[in-house]
Amino acid sequence: MLGLQLAIAGVATGSVYALIALGIVLIYKCSGVVNFAQGAYAMLGAYISYFMLRLHLPAVVAVLAAMAIMAVIGAATERLILRRMLKAQIVSVMMVTLGLLIFFRALCLAVWGPDQIAFPQIFPAGSIDFAGVYITYNYVAAFALATTLSVAFLCFYQFTAIGLMQRCTADNTRAALAIGIHVSNQISIAWAASAALAGLGGALLATLGGLSLTISDIGLVAFPVIVVGGLDSLVGALIAGFLLGVLEAFTEGMLTPALETVLRKFTSIDSVGALQQVIPYALLVLMLLLRPQGIFGRRGVERV
Repeated sequence: MLGLQLAIAGVATGSVYALIALGIVLIYKCSGVVNFAQGAYAMLGAYISYFMLRLHLPAVVAVLAAMAIMAVIGAATERLILRRMLKAQIVSVMMVTLGLLIFFRALCLAVWGPDQIAFPQIFPAGSIDFAGVYITYNYVAAFALATTLSVAFLCFYQFTAIGLMQRCTADNTRAALAIGIHVSNQISIAWAASAALAGLGGALLATLGGLSLTISDIGLVAFPVIVVGGLDSLVGALIAGFLLGVLEAFTEGMLTPALETVLRKFTSIDSVGALQQVIPYALLVLMLLLRPQGIFGRRGVERV
């Protein structure tokens, strides 16, 4: 029963990881930039959702409004800051995204303070009985919403005209320009969509574990997800998100207690700490050693 309960919790959390990682992959495919501010977008989206809910708006309206605001913030970030760095080195651009992470975290700290906040209930209270395991509606709804939206986004990216232009821009910028695609607009759309997805992911994380500044750390967890799945693979980000969520849940619920039991028996060590936080980066290192392009990534060849 414990294993099933951990698997369900891991899948629910992993679906949110996947949702946020999709946004990182989308930006990377279009511009070649790894956006370290994605965690900040998730945190900011969660706080904006909280603000909207405090105005007594319906939950759906509040979250959709927060996603719309985050889309505007994402597009504005690209237009006003990153577009001015078109000729800068990629490393410099990534450092700017890291600076954005620090800025948005400081902004939320100044407005809402450092303490954890109880996020308003947006899903029905209670739980369902699944094979003798009680699953709260929060976990069920977070999994269903994150997974449905992720799949819908993949379908949109694959089968719509805007999705086709996004893929053209990602595959070959010069060719996209040659056939009349406005590349800079497509990059703005990618940043807007990425920020909106992150905002929803942040709100879902807040429903599962409360609202705090630590939500911004999800961006650092999503980075191993996209490396494992493949930096240029949206499907890889989705699958790797589930994988990482399940691994974290089993590490925290089974591996950590087992190791601590052995250590207390044979040594003076009482705790191994938050071992589940190490798993994403251990998996990242292993993937970089065995398959640097990720599970679903493509091996690139560059002529020098």
